Amino acid sequence: MTGVDRDQANACGETPPTGYHARVKAENRARIISAARDLFLAHGYDKTSLAQIAREAGVSTGTLFKRYQSKSALFSAVTCEQWQLPVEYAEAPAPGDPHHGLTHIGCDYACLLARPGTAALCRLVITELPRLPELADSVGTGFAIDRGPFFDRLRQYLEAEEQAGTLDFRSAEGHTQPASAVAEQFLALICGQLLWPQLVRDDFVPPDPVHGTVVKEAVAFMLDRYATNPWRAAR
Repeated sequence: MTGVDRDQANACGETPPTGYHARVKAENRARIISAARDLFLAHGYDKTSLAQIAREAGVSTGTLFKRYQSKSALFSAVTCEQWQLPVEYAEAPAPGDPHHGLTHIGCDYACLLARPGTAALCRLVITELPRLPELADSVGTGFAIDRGPFFDRLRQYLEAEEQAGTLDFRSAEGHTQPASAVAEQFLALICGQLLWPQLVRDDFVPPDPVHGTVVKEAVAFMLDRYATNPWRAAR
């Protein structure tokens, strides 16, 4: 089992396999996730059964049920996997240079929003959630459309920058805002231009998530709004 596989399993709330059958378990998991993702996207959540997924993955239903005891649990694993795929950046940067740090995290987030399959899974959730309440937990924990696992990492980074005195999160009225509210603003600036147009336009091609202007403009907005004068002077 690779380090990436182990990290993905941990991030999705699964126990990574160890010992004699580790390789077989990891391979079975990868096939199950891939087959489930393809069938969910092709036929929808409601019309896809665990038996179909087991056949497509080439595993027994017993093997599948041992790992995922319900279809919603498997769907949650599929959506979580979409967020955990390797991207250019792995760790949040140290505080002290919010231009670098926000660009770092923003590009990471943008890469996954523009990744093939992300918009399709979001669209599936939006379409099926109203009549399938069992998906609510998956949306809340594994695939929050505008937040995902990057939210906590960004919030913690913003808190560190605030403590370092480089960012000040006071509102237009002068009230102190929590870092979580500012994190939502930053992710929304990127999500609104990279993901949401894909949900309503089949012909929309996302701009380059790293070298385009989306992240640059989002960072510029955040710095113009929240950067402190001492940090500006130090630059």
